[in-house]
Amino acid sequence: MIAVSDNLLDLTGPATAFKAQFLQDQTKQITAQIKALDPNWHYDELGPTDAFGTPIATVQGLQAKFDDLRIQRAAVVARVKGDYGPLQVETLRFVQQRVDNAYDDGVALLKAGRLIPRLSNQEAVGNYVDREVRRDLRVRYSQLGIDPSGKGPVRVNRREYDSSGTNLTYRRPDARVNDVAFDVSLTQKTLGTPQIRGFFNTDFQPRRVIIIRPRQLGADHTYVIPHPETKR
Repeated sequence: MIAVSDNLLDLTGPATAFKAQFLQDQTKQITAQIKALDPNWHYDELGPTDAFGTPIATVQGLQAKFDDLRIQRAAVVARVKGDYGPLQVETLRFVQQRVDNAYDDGVALLKAGRLIPRLSNQEAVGNYVDREVRRDLRVRYSQLGIDPSGKGPVRVNRREYDSSGTNLTYRRPDARVNDVAFDVSLTQKTLGTPQIRGFFNTDFQPRRVIIIRPRQLGADHTYVIPHPETKR
């Protein structure tokens, strides 16, 4: 899933003209796929336009449109076909980008004295990143017609209950897309981390938990923890 979520294009790679043409071809293909699933779907163009309302095509603008169409296609596939796999991938891609940006902003705010640590500098930056990412993800889902605060299979920072014990308990993943939980973190976590074990014990029984950390923290920033196999 992590490999699939990586950007398809490297803007420092092939010639700009080739990338622009490739992106234009891909956006046409994705648009046709969405229309085939939902004939009533309409796309509002992103980016600047000229005096006649025609979009001004730049590689950056085409990349933004391409990324936007991918997550829109994923949302339509989930709604029409009940397949949440593409939305899980696009959620990972979206959250990773927001985590990276929020981490840089949080570090800058800390240095400027605009974040007040209570326990540690890392805790202050981590709380800032959590807030920013959750807010942005709620907005993005809402734009896609998904209610991230309801009882559906796509949720942001909502209670996931564990009714297996005597007392009802719960955990709050940063996000959940059907049977996958997402956890934004600055620290590394494992299956032995109580929070992660708690995610797997919840009633929705996630197949995997994805730990999303800023790319700035190293090559092993983001990884998947699969559900432990039940011993028979």
